[in-house]
Amino acid sequence: MKKLWKYIAGFFTIVIGGLLAFLSGRSAGRKDERIKDIKKDLKTTGDTIKKKQKESKVAKKSLESKKKALEEIKKTKPKSKKKSVKKAKSRLKKIGKGKK
Repeated sequence: MKKLWKYIAGFFTIVIGGLLAFLSGRSAGRKDERIKDIKKDLKTTGDTIKKKQKESKVAKKSLESKKKALEEIKKTKPKSKKKSVKKAKSRLKKIGKGKK
């Protein structure tokens, strides 16, 4: 039994040592750091998305105001009446003779 006890104790020592090495290894405790990094990235991307949406809203408002201004200009623009060919001829004759 004493000879077998050495092997059993050695086996458990190796298993426990392996577990300790695995748990205290390079990735141990990095889960929290990764979570913090992911949360930070989410926050920055959320901020950039909000900023872009605000810019698009501003652009939409400016486009709407420009469209309204164009419509007002079209409304206030004087419309020229079409003249008949006869009236245009007589006017040109008068101008050619020196009359208005």
